[in-house]
Amino acid sequence: MSNPQPKASALQPKMLKWGLGICTTIYVLAFPFLLGMAFVCSMLAFERPTETPFTIGVIVVVISCVPLSVPASIYLLWSRYFRRQVNISLIFAGLPVYVFVAMLLFCGLLEALR
Repeated sequence: MSNPQPKASALQPKMLKWGLGICTTIYVLAFPFLLGMAFVCSMLAFERPTETPFTIGVIVVVISCVPLSVPASIYLLWSRYFRRQVNISLIFAGLPVYVFVAMLLFCGLLEALR
């Protein structure tokens, strides 16, 4: 009787590598649009006459974190994958999504405080 467990454990790294490859492809394709979004949103922040220089600076920094998290995420997820730290590489695969959610929460907080 053969044990089917080795096949499942050999299949899991292949699926993980494919998943990380898909994440990387999506992030590479989305990076120019995210960068453009950061520039446009920063320019729109300068157009609002009610914003103070401090809040404009905070908005620019927070919105710039989203496109900057993409290259950091790609590097960190693949470096952890090749070090065999699978769970940590999965966490870093979602880093731009986490930063985007944090940006939305922070900008909503700024809007609520005004």
